Amino acid sequence: MNAVSNQTSQKRIRKIRHMILLMLFFLVSVSIPRTTSLAANTASITSCRLISKKKVRVTASIPKPKAVTGKKCYLFALTLSDSKISSKAIPLKSGNKAKKMTFTVPLNSSKSSSVLYSRFVLAQKNKNGSYKPISNAVYLANPQKAAQYKYSFPTAVSKKGLQINAEMLEDAEELNVHHAAINMSFSDLIALPSEQNTYSGIPYTYQKTTYWFRKGTINYYDKQLIALKKTNTTVSAILLLGWRSDLTHLIYPSGRKEGHAYYAWNTAEASARKQLQATVSFLASRYTSKAAKNGQIVNWIIGNEVNDYKNYNYAGEKKLDQYAMIYANAFRLAYNTIVSTYSNARVYISLNHLWNTNTVTGTFPARKMLDAFAKALSSQGNISWNLAYHPYSSPLTEPKFWENTNKQLTESLTTPVINMGNISLLSSYIRKTYGKNTRIILSEQGYTSVQNGKNVEKEQSAAIAYSYYLTEADDMIDSFIMNRHVDNSIETAQGLNLGLWTTSKGERESADQKKDSWTVFKYMDTSQSKKVTSAALDIIGASSWKKLIKGFKASLYSKISASTAKLNTVTGYTKSADIPDGWSGYGAVLKLSKAEQKLTAAHDSQRNANVVWGFSQEFKTAVDFTSDPLFFTTVTISGAKKKNVTMKLKFYSGNNILESEGTIKADQPVLLGVNLSKWKYKDNVTRIQVLTAPTNGGGWKKDAQFEMFFPVRGK
Repeated sequence: MNAVSNQTSQKRIRKIRHMILLMLFFLVSVSIPRTTSLAANTASITSCRLISKKKVRVTASIPKPKAVTGKKCYLFALTLSDSKISSKAIPLKSGNKAKKMTFTVPLNSSKSSSVLYSRFVLAQKNKNGSYKPISNAVYLANPQKAAQYKYSFPTAVSKKGLQINAEMLEDAEELNVHHAAINMSFSDLIALPSEQNTYSGIPYTYQKTTYWFRKGTINYYDKQLIALKKTNTTVSAILLLGWRSDLTHLIYPSGRKEGHAYYAWNTAEASARKQLQATVSFLASRYTSKAAKNGQIVNWIIGNEVNDYKNYNYAGEKKLDQYAMIYANAFRLAYNTIVSTYSNARVYISLNHLWNTNTVTGTFPARKMLDAFAKALSSQGNISWNLAYHPYSSPLTEPKFWENTNKQLTESLTTPVINMGNISLLSSYIRKTYGKNTRIILSEQGYTSVQNGKNVEKEQSAAIAYSYYLTEADDMIDSFIMNRHVDNSIETAQGLNLGLWTTSKGERESADQKKDSWTVFKYMDTSQSKKVTSAALDIIGASSWKKLIKGFKASLYSKISASTAKLNTVTGYTKSADIPDGWSGYGAVLKLSKAEQKLTAAHDSQRNANVVWGFSQEFKTAVDFTSDPLFFTTVTISGAKKKNVTMKLKFYSGNNILESEGTIKADQPVLLGVNLSKWKYKDNVTRIQVLTAPTNGGGWKKDAQFEMFFPVRGK
């Protein structure tokens, strides 16, 4: 080959390579939003903040104004997917160029022209009339300024929490749960086209467009959240996007492949962004009001274990920085929507326990994902974020996390795993790197009660108690939320019996028998905590909690006074005072018969058969039992499958509880009495419950009923 032809050939090769690079660049730019700097910066946006509910102030710095073409600078609001200023774009404001420039523009939050989600950028006008960005692109730093609700973030009684079985809300209250997590899947929430009517759906108008949501799903959420609000439970909602063939447009374009549990949100396309905003706005407006008539959510977790992207936040195969930006954009969309409704809401990234582990296909190490996310977020205007962490054991089937079976735990930040065995590493890292106001919740973890076919309920109890105490001793962590209320048969098949209850044979998740951990979990944050957790020390191999946990103080864990009194069966009583009449059914349908001075409750067959049910009353004015300390009532429990039933009477004084429990015969009247005279809080009784449950299982017949004559007080 001669020199000329060789040069020609090389030129062709370079040209082909150039074309390939251009095509690759085009593909990348389509699949990944270019949300970093749009141009070499002549100017810098130094502040972008709401100065009122309706006005945004943007401040820019131009060190060398002469370097800017023309006499003026122009402020634009770009969407997330804008990689340049469109020829059709109209500037929000303009001003004579200067070293410091300030612009004030309307927020327009309810209009399609809203800049709540916009990136603000400064531009110059070229001689041909086009606009060229000359600054960084920055989002609003304080969208919470626009919020309708500004009430203080609630303070929970303790850090104890549970992902509650929706059919066992009464059991959750009996367990004194103070934190709960609830999954909210958009694929369940958004109405099908056939459901977009007032019979099946609920309409919601967002920026002059009406979106529809499933009435049945919303009622399901309402039922749980209203019950949890009544017990002052702090609720965390986990926002998820599952696969649904008519909603694939909401999935990030390169992630639209069926077979993953959950998917990354499509922030790259305008119509999808708007529907995602509308969906989050609907939830925030419904569940963040102070009145909380539908219940209340104050914590919002965006996705599940998002470092495990292949399973739980699929966006296609991406490099870490690309993926982190995709997630950061979804996070910001949710954040701006939520905090512009309730200013003190907390929004969280969700990560699993694989802190530095690179060996699991389809995942990024949690630490790398965390830092990449924080960097992506701050690069376009920092907003506050929080961490929802899942400190599972390694391996998952090992309840004794303190034994470090797999040698995956070290006391260095290079540790492969962070779980409860070295959780202080996580809180220390967050405090030092991102500040003490970046809060942590342990939103999902659990310990098995069966290991290699062997019952290890005591080890499960020890792990739960130890983890809870570690959490209470750590001022960076706000909650410890157990994963399973009841064993799930899919998990038990994998050797993970994570519930506080076993599940009934042949059922996926239906409470059958309480485990040892049920009692430990119930009382570990009460005045009985020392008693119920003492056995755990022997299992762990420690002489005291104080030696085991830095900063341990017994008073730190006694959040509630939990006392007991004997339940007596009596032959008669002398009435000295009435108890106010205002009883309601509790896990039951109430039937009132005042003529007979009797209440009748029918068992709700949709509730789990082993959970307590009966009557409850919360008093508008507290009742003083000091001079009349005896409580009497007559009950008849019919329809039990066994001869005996369990009776449980509970007296509340705020968060403090007196319990009285015993076994009585079914299908006959029984007169019950409880003496409150030795209870410290008898002068301020705020609530009473009269409840029943099967004795050691057994359940109820379809026509099961609970009759109670109006309770009275005696001397």
